[in-house]
Amino acid sequence: MKCILLMLAFVALASCAGKPKANVAVDDLEKLQGAWTFVSLEVDGAKIPEAMITGSKIIIEGGNFKSISGGVTYVGTIKIDVSKTPKTLDLIFTDGPEKGRTAPGIYELGGENLRICLSLGASSRPTEFATKQGSGHALETLKREKQ
Repeated sequence: MKCILLMLAFVALASCAGKPKANVAVDDLEKLQGAWTFVSLEVDGAKIPEAMITGSKIIIEGGNFKSISGGVTYVGTIKIDVSKTPKTLDLIFTDGPEKGRTAPGIYELGGENLRICLSLGASSRPTEFATKQGSGHALETLKREKQ
């Protein structure tokens, strides 16, 4: 019996460990699909008032994103790397006020919740889900919109 349990555990571990990283990235990108509403936003260590983020959202479709905030629309592509810890993303803006710019960041996906920490002009990618005064980073906490 112990032998059978050990075999099952080995098979389960092997199937997870053997999954190619490209497939894991596709899985994560699929999990990111849909509309995400801002729950909170912190920039350079300062919490943005809820009234200023009401109605703000990010919509991810395929490898593209659209962010709507304060009546301004940002459009671009999203690239993720699940091999890093924390997982990384790059938002490459193709239209809107940030057109031509890339915002490197990190993300954490947990069910219906998403946290993104982005560089807003600083050249360095954030390494933690936090912002500090003068960091040039924004921490976004989002919740998946119900269909």
